[in-house]
Amino acid sequence: MSVLADFLVLVAETAEENCSLAYHVSLKELPKEGGLYAELGEGFIESRYYDKKEMKVVPVLFLCRDRDQQRCLSQLDSICFYFNRLQKYPEKEGFFWLDAETAKAPSKIGRDEDGTYHYSCILNCKLYY
Repeated sequence: MSVLADFLVLVAETAEENCSLAYHVSLKELPKEGGLYAELGEGFIESRYYDKKEMKVVPVLFLCRDRDQQRCLSQLDSICFYFNRLQKYPEKEGFFWLDAETAKAPSKIGRDEDGTYHYSCILNCKLYY
């Protein structure tokens, strides 16, 4: 797998293990019946070094769909809270995860005709590889 694919899996697994989530974090699509989904956004290079390694900022978009508005909000808030306060990020061969900060706090982005809520948040994660 590529560095970014490995990173996305690591983010999802870490959130599932540490954030007391009601759902599995899907990496394929947001489940119609409700749940969580994560995908990578368009990142950018923050620094480039002489050895051609780079420090990149990679946004991670989390979406939540649920009939309970409070559950959507609490699930995403739990993810942001955990990653923002983490002192040592998980390690994976091929890259170093240095930091994460909330770029967009959990907020409502829509609602289905049946009353199901949609919420999102974005974490900007710094990677070095």
